[in-house]
Amino acid sequence: MIPHLKVQRADAETARARLEREGLLHPDFRAQHDGDFVLWPLAGAAEGEIVQCKGRPARAIGRDYRDALSPELRKLAPRAFDMLGHVGILRLSDEAQPHVTAIAQALLESHANLRTVAVDSGVGGQWRVRNLAVVAGDDDLVVLHRENNLRFEVDLQQVFFSPRLAGERARIAALVRPGERMLDAFAGVGPFAITAARAGAQAVAIDGNPAAEKWALRNCEFNNLSSESFEFHTGLAEELVPRLGSFDRVVANHPTGSLAFIATGLAALAPGGVLHLYLLADRKAPELPAGVAEELSDFASVSGSRMVHPYSPGRELRVLDLLRKSS
Repeated sequence: MIPHLKVQRADAETARARLEREGLLHPDFRAQHDGDFVLWPLAGAAEGEIVQCKGRPARAIGRDYRDALSPELRKLAPRAFDMLGHVGILRLSDEAQPHVTAIAQALLESHANLRTVAVDSGVGGQWRVRNLAVVAGDDDLVVLHRENNLRFEVDLQQVFFSPRLAGERARIAALVRPGERMLDAFAGVGPFAITAARAGAQAVAIDGNPAAEKWALRNCEFNNLSSESFEFHTGLAEELVPRLGSFDRVVANHPTGSLAFIATGLAALAPGGVLHLYLLADRKAPELPAGVAEELSDFASVSGSRMVHPYSPGRELRVLDLLRKSS
């Protein structure tokens, strides 16, 4: 279930334009119709009548860029793609690779706000940075992304950033209590921490990537946050967290390495605190993946579990909300 903005059909396009402008339109889902109303899927907190319902799989809002391709290429070109600022990011199958120029040019010409199209061949390296190759337009991968009424600037060749987590960042921010201490253990350019700080948290961000600090601090300034509400530490979370005191909330967004962080994350929580753990799981796997129950023992319990978004055929990005027991 995800939040949707419910508007009169006559006001639908005005609402869509506003949500796109504010970075609140969820990229992974499409609009739904309910009688005389249109339901727009949300990636953040929006004003108006909000209803919860199951999201419908995404398709491009507006004209499908694949319409400009031949029938043969249309079958090979991916329907979904990421948009980060002026950059469109494609993931292509082996069969589509020989036609990358035609596919990328069709995407570039179909969206007026795109200036660059890049192909993503996966996340790799010590700091989990996307392997991007510019295939159309300007050779410029420094983007300005807007979501949840905030702005984030990032060099996609230096630091990982995913627009698909905008809804999660809004969800966590909505749970924040003013003045609570929040830790973002794998922060990147700081979107979880900055979104929580804007909601009233005293946010501490950590990332081992030396390039992340520059962009995180710049984003802190972009969003008018003070050093009292946001601080950044460069280093490995496993080494730094035990030195930083206790927290009311910990975010561990490291899908391929979060299981190894459970013990450290839970130990950093004050009694009653919550660890938001993001991990990859098989879609048919139990709610609690193997290895998690053993780490929880009598120390914590699962207060929530949900799919964030599909990751690959048969797999999903899942978040577990782990509550540290009071005693």
